[in-house]
Amino acid sequence: MTRAIVVGASLAGLVAARVLSDAVEEVTVVERDELPTDAVLRPGVPQAGHVHVLLRRGHRELSRLFPEFDARLAAGGAPPIDWVGDTVWITPDGEAPRFASRLRSRAASRPLFEAVLRDLVQRRENVRFVDGQEVVGLSGSASAVTGVRVRRRGSPLEDTAAEGDHELPGWLVVDASGRGSRTPGFLAELGLEPPAETMVDASLRYASRTYRVPPGERDWTALLVRDRPPGSTRGGGVFAIEGDRWLVTLGGAGAADHPPTHDAGFLDFARTLISPRIYEAIGDAEPLTPTRGWARTANRWRHAERMPDWPSGLTLAGDSLCALNPVYGQGMSVAAMEGPVLAAWLRSAPVAKAMARGHPPDTRPLIRDVAATARLPWFLAVGEDSRVPGVVGAPPAGRAARLVQRYIEGVIHASARDAGAYRRFTEVTQLIRPPVALFDPALIWRVMRVRSAR
Repeated sequence: MTRAIVVGASLAGLVAARVLSDAVEEVTVVERDELPTDAVLRPGVPQAGHVHVLLRRGHRELSRLFPEFDARLAAGGAPPIDWVGDTVWITPDGEAPRFASRLRSRAASRPLFEAVLRDLVQRRENVRFVDGQEVVGLSGSASAVTGVRVRRRGSPLEDTAAEGDHELPGWLVVDASGRGSRTPGFLAELGLEPPAETMVDASLRYASRTYRVPPGERDWTALLVRDRPPGSTRGGGVFAIEGDRWLVTLGGAGAADHPPTHDAGFLDFARTLISPRIYEAIGDAEPLTPTRGWARTANRWRHAERMPDWPSGLTLAGDSLCALNPVYGQGMSVAAMEGPVLAAWLRSAPVAKAMARGHPPDTRPLIRDVAATARLPWFLAVGEDSRVPGVVGAPPAGRAARLVQRYIEGVIHASARDAGAYRRFTEVTQLIRPPVALFDPALIWRVMRVRSAR
């Protein structure tokens, strides 16, 4: 039997399991948490209580993998959102224009996104979930991984006879366990050097709270107040989500400009943003949760794609390979974009041959293609974070980089005044177009025209 093992029931893990179910006889998803049956917070996703954004590109990819996805979100109460027409976007240059666009998805909590996808994956006949267990090592050798070692969570490490402690063989192992991936240590146990890492940390911290939507008519689904480093490093957002609730996240970057995680300070921080709109929206709203903080926001890339001796039968997905600053809302969409990459690799002739022979496949081409998928979001996130004073790990900005940064600032400035500039900027940030689209001659002309008027 050809079995694939997915480590982690994260969104990236669920996407991988769905794609693999079309290609292998059995898919086993190993998850540390006891998985819930509904949309609730779980210990293994402590960041789930904060705003999670599904960009247009992510919604499109997930809808292709799961045709029922959008309808299930709608049934769960997730409101539709047009990222131009239904979003109030306030910048230091003013409020961006609003008009109907095709840049649409849905606004929901992270638990609802996960619960819908998890249920759809569980309906696949050849997918099984093994929850409440954790992977404690890789089976095989430095040249080929042939499975994982699994232990019932909470069992003593020295207790090899503990219930649930066993070896799980697999033709392919997909590590989708996230930022805290233990694969670097597992590789060291096999005698390999762990992959080199690049980290860019703007010291962003954020805090979130859920409110009941107050009475009254509103013409927006999301309200965003954007900072502009280095002069302003504070921002925030209000998103309508299922259950007639608002999920509100406030953030600050730099060494000390962080939102407080106590309830009274949350409102005070909202009052200090460049626009009072968030403070005015939530000032009289009924809070439903205490304020939660979050600090693990560094951009971190584990460069598995650079390792010539990477073992066959092992690959990384989602944040296990490339974790992005979550303030830009790219993580779920990047995980969705990896689905077609995995599907194409599974259809390739070398992989088909390895599967027929029962040999662990060469995963280096897959990892290189997944890394290529992450480069655009990485460019956007790191480019923005590099403008924050005191950022750690950003390469020194040469003259060309400074010119690009100044031009991007011009695009953002123009977006607050020119509908065409705003549409193009939003298409790029929604991962529909590559960053090079920001240098289209027509957009450059718009930026110059707005700058001249200024």
